[in-house]
Amino acid sequence: METKEMLSENRFDVRLQSDGEVKINMPVFTSVLCRLNIELFPFDTQFCAVALASPLLNVQEMDVNATQPPNDAYFAGNAEWEVINVTVRQMRFMEYGEYRVEVHYILHLNRRPIYYVTVIVVPTFLISALSILGIFSPGSNDGPRNEKVSLGLGSLLAMTVLLDIVAGAMPKSNSIPLLGFYIIVVIMLCAVGVAISMALLGLSRSYIQTEQMPSNAAYRLLIMSPMKKVDSITVNNYAPIEMIKNAPKFPDLAAIYIQLTEVARAQKTYRERIERAAWNGRVEKEWNRIFARVDHVFLFLFESLNLLILLLFLRYAFLPVPDLPDDFTVSGADVGTIQTAPLSQY
Repeated sequence: METKEMLSENRFDVRLQSDGEVKINMPVFTSVLCRLNIELFPFDTQFCAVALASPLLNVQEMDVNATQPPNDAYFAGNAEWEVINVTVRQMRFMEYGEYRVEVHYILHLNRRPIYYVTVIVVPTFLISALSILGIFSPGSNDGPRNEKVSLGLGSLLAMTVLLDIVAGAMPKSNSIPLLGFYIIVVIMLCAVGVAISMALLGLSRSYIQTEQMPSNAAYRLLIMSPMKKVDSITVNNYAPIEMIKNAPKFPDLAAIYIQLTEVARAQKTYRERIERAAWNGRVEKEWNRIFARVDHVFLFLFESLNLLILLLFLRYAFLPVPDLPDDFTVSGADVGTIQTAPLSQY
């Protein structure tokens, strides 16, 4: 604890009563380091104690009468902390064979979380929501799916930067606070979304390359109706040797017949190529319908999980403020992580 006189010795407020009572008011600027429990940061409540005792006078030489602050007492707090209550405890302890008196002023501090919610929590939620929306937005081909994976990786990088900001704003401790857990869970949610999107990209490519339409079970599972039945393409094998054997005996007619046969075969091969391309296009379109529905399912699932995680985090903001524990001690009040607001001692 560090103290600093606010007035010089010749400027103390001294009041002399008619009955001989002398009252001296000595304001002191006091800085105290408090031990913090940041498990519920930024919705945490702390108890910071200021211990006052005389190092020289015992109970026979000094009469101490500690009272509770009046009802109209004003405790301002600061931009980060709100002073809920001040509890005064008076106790005796034995030192060098003499009883001494110690007075504890215990400040009940509640953190104001609006800064952390608006600067960290809200951007994290919006980035994760937009990231999930971009990752699982339905795409018509492989190009948009590749871009969605890149978008997810960029969102993970942005949330990693936010996590670094949180690490700089939080007091150092060996436990992870609530805000850190929230950001870690959101990052893991987006990472799982990117992994699922990459898996869907590989599955869509493999199923399209099979050149087979989706099964009826896939339609029933996703509550979809299949497109109009289209027969698959069958490739006819040609036997030009047999055609040549059936060619006319006259040389000129045989040459014309062979040329016409080659033209017909080329035209049929071209027609089958066009039909195969059209069939592959229909297969790809149908599989894209299937994976678009899968994207919608995962989009709804992950956005719901993202909102649920946010609500589970914010529910701690509405918990009742805890009271001062009966077993609270001031033994660790001089060892802490942050400096409390200034306190005036009278």
